[in-house]
Amino acid sequence: MTTITRTEQADTITYAALIDGVQASFLDIDAETRQVWYVETMSGYERQGLARALWDAANTEAECFHALHHHRTAEGDAFATSVGGSTISTALGYVAECGICNH
Repeated sequence: MTTITRTEQADTITYAALIDGVQASFLDIDAETRQVWYVETMSGYERQGLARALWDAANTEAECFHALHHHRTAEGDAFATSVGGSTISTALGYVAECGICNH
């Protein structure tokens, strides 16, 4: 049985997929901007739609955003492409703190 949980700390909201009590996947988002910080599915649980289910659960609460393209890993970019959704942008009031963004 798969259960999705939500845990909030000061600046991070974590959605986790538990299968029979084992954390199989998780998605961390910034509590303020709702930008995805990290998503991971544990070995042996891949290709079951768990990360997509977490993305959908997070977006049901409020719209979430993917990191800017040059801030993503190859895997993060594949996830963003797969699930769809918007990339965070300055049009949304986002200010990135990196050398590429500030030039």
